[in-house]
Amino acid sequence: MLTKIAEIIDFQAVTTFVIGYIPNLVSAVLLAVVFWIANKIIQKMLHAAFSKTKIEKQATSLLLRTAGVAIGIFGVLTVADQLQINIKSLLAGVGIMGLAISFAAKDTISNIISGIVIIIDKPFRENDWIVVGSMHAIVSEIRLRTTVLTTFDNETVVIPNQQISQERIINYTMTPRSRVKVSVGIAYKEDIDKARKIILETLQGDTRILPEPAPAVVVTGLADSSVNLQLRFWVANPLDQFSFVWEYTEKSKKALDRAGIEIPYPHLQLFVENTDGIKQLAMKKDLSPETP
Repeated sequence: MLTKIAEIIDFQAVTTFVIGYIPNLVSAVLLAVVFWIANKIIQKMLHAAFSKTKIEKQATSLLLRTAGVAIGIFGVLTVADQLQINIKSLLAGVGIMGLAISFAAKDTISNIISGIVIIIDKPFRENDWIVVGSMHAIVSEIRLRTTVLTTFDNETVVIPNQQISQERIINYTMTPRSRVKVSVGIAYKEDIDKARKIILETLQGDTRILPEPAPAVVVTGLADSSVNLQLRFWVANPLDQFSFVWEYTEKSKKALDRAGIEIPYPHLQLFVENTDGIKQLAMKKDLSPETP
């Protein structure tokens, strides 16, 4: 058996090739170690440099990853060349593979590009209170492909960056104060000025409310059953907006009740004109025999 294998394989040629290839192999290993050490050193230097600037944490992480990938690719190509691998064929294969992957993962690539735009453009940051569509949420984490939000009901929502970048975003954290709007309706027969005075009195003594701009009560509309008023005032913390709306809706209702000012529920008034047809119907009803 060994004789047949020896006839097929030229052990002397193989041994000569291996011995001749050992220097290349050792050089490739040494180069790999050098590139690994260089990557660590460059990462630390870049991290130290970025920490002294105003670059966002997410942008710093992205730049460090990009630098690591670039160094890794350059190191792989250098090691492959040392191992006498045909780099041109390797690059061609990588190019074809990259083209196929780009078509298959175009949504992922779009999300990554959108993530980079979000990090650079900074429409919001982590821990900001934003409104996306109709959803109020706190930004928990900005990833390269997705953004993680936490709603006020403690629900975790993960949105692709491409989608969130195309939405209309309101960022309440970017402004140091927020206006609270409390809607109240009164009956048409009630005095608007009196109702305005009573509602504004509910704010007295509340140091959480900013004195400027001054609180106001305005008429926002004439509805079917009520005159719609709106109490407006400013607070320092936008996160308190909802609690203020709930609190002063209740306070306004109780204050108007104590003052005897009606807060109407939806109703319909029917006015019947005194016409000949109505008179004839009334006469027929009067002439109709009474039912037992």
